Amino acid sequence: MLLVYSDLDATLLDHENYSFNPAIPALKLLEKKGIPLILASSKTYQEMIAIKKSMGNHYPFIYENGSGIFFRKKIAFGVAHKDIKSFLESLRKKFSFELFSDFSPNQLKKYTGLTEKHAENAMKREHSEPILWNDEYKKLKNFITLIEKKSLVAAQGGRFLTISGQYTKADALLWIKKAYENEFRVPVTTIALGDSENDIKMLKIADYAILVKHPYKNFPQIDHPNIIRTKEIGPLGWNNALINLVSEL
Repeated sequence: MLLVYSDLDATLLDHENYSFNPAIPALKLLEKKGIPLILASSKTYQEMIAIKKSMGNHYPFIYENGSGIFFRKKIAFGVAHKDIKSFLESLRKKFSFELFSDFSPNQLKKYTGLTEKHAENAMKREHSEPILWNDEYKKLKNFITLIEKKSLVAAQGGRFLTISGQYTKADALLWIKKAYENEFRVPVTTIALGDSENDIKMLKIADYAILVKHPYKNFPQIDHPNIIRTKEIGPLGWNNALINLVSEL
């Protein structure tokens, strides 16, 4: 059995306009072959529900960087949002950064290009808090050290540094893989697609990894025996690489 796990922003969704249209041929191929597409993102549960509906996707998904899984029901692994935000508030005396949850929907639209409705969904966080880092880069290491002492992690996405508990997309991938193996009593092969440092752990533990080219950043470093780096950017690269790999498998 084959499972495909995919990041969203700048991977399956275009970095600028959030469109997945260039990836429709591959999406149709997965549906035709009955291959589950497990979406995995830093996005909230409500954001994921809206995106899945637009794609016609009815499979389990991973939200808030692995702090939550939906597998017939919501399963929470992460730290409560209020606790994360409270700790981050205490660090604002030492560092300069903006909290995602302090933005108004209009401000969020400005930073992300999301519609007002999507911006509202993005603010319904349960287990994570993205921040905009405004301080010197050299202070970031000290900030992350303090975060880790609180058993939290900082994951760099396309636009924001997301603070959450230690449960990652990689942990969620393994949980869902085991659930499918238990339910269908067959071995599962995994493909993971992503574009940034935030996806590295998930890509590393997948049987096949596809690094999708970002419009503005170089590929992150990864050591993997079955790695593909796309020539095309975003959803077009996602589409072409996945069609080729699924056809080979």
